[in-house]
Amino acid sequence: MLAKKFRLQIQSVLNKSGRNIGNRYFLLKLFPGSVNYNRFGAVISKKVHKSAVWRNRLKRIIMDVAGKFIDAGDRNGQEVLIIVSPAMTKLKKADIIKEIDESLRKIL
Repeated sequence: MLAKKFRLQIQSVLNKSGRNIGNRYFLLKLFPGSVNYNRFGAVISKKVHKSAVWRNRLKRIIMDVAGKFIDAGDRNGQEVLIIVSPAMTKLKKADIIKEIDESLRKIL
């Protein structure tokens, strides 16, 4: 799990507009950050999976992959919100890691 300072409080970006990048498994919402590192948040609704165990498992997988992209280098960090779609539950763990990693590499 990410340290608290690297986690995005979802309520802080709820009504903000940002850049959207998505595929059929998830949507990435990017917001300009005010700190020198990237912050990540994940939204997984009950539509994705009824069981809280599965939703938490997906969130742990996503946050583990996002932890590699905390360092923003010499520029300001971004706030990244990952909204998961129900199609992601059909993927295996390795495929989820691959999809998230590829998308985050493109934008960060």
